[in-house]
Amino acid sequence: MKTILLIAGLAIITVMVGYLISLLIRLQKQKTQFQQARLARFERIQDSLLTIAKAMQQGECNHSEGVIRLTMLLKPLGQDLRPYPNMAALYDVVMDMPTHDARQALEKAERRKLDHIREEAEQNKHSGIQAELPRFIQQISALRCPKF
Repeated sequence: MKTILLIAGLAIITVMVGYLISLLIRLQKQKTQFQQARLARFERIQDSLLTIAKAMQQGECNHSEGVIRLTMLLKPLGQDLRPYPNMAALYDVVMDMPTHDARQALEKAERRKLDHIREEAEQNKHSGIQAELPRFIQQISALRCPKF
């Protein structure tokens, strides 16, 4: 009788250890998949940041749109435009300006007024932003995905 109980106990322990090992293997796979997804997201964001910055540099993207897009992409990385005072200053001017449908809903005179404010800020910050973009591109290129 004791032998049967001992064998049953060992069988239960063996099954539980096997189940534990399978759970640990699944957990490791999930961690690996999570890290791969995180790295892929980081690389997409980094690539987007570089594309926008280079487009701004080459005049393919106006600076107002660029700083808005850069700011939104930097947030998930825990970064912002503060190290780049000209880009940050332009963002401060345009960040609350309505876009898309909200912009279309404005009176024509109000749109022109906001356009004038935006264009003047872009013009005032243009050379400073152009000077900051190479450093921005270099620093974003050097970023590495943080490890957890």
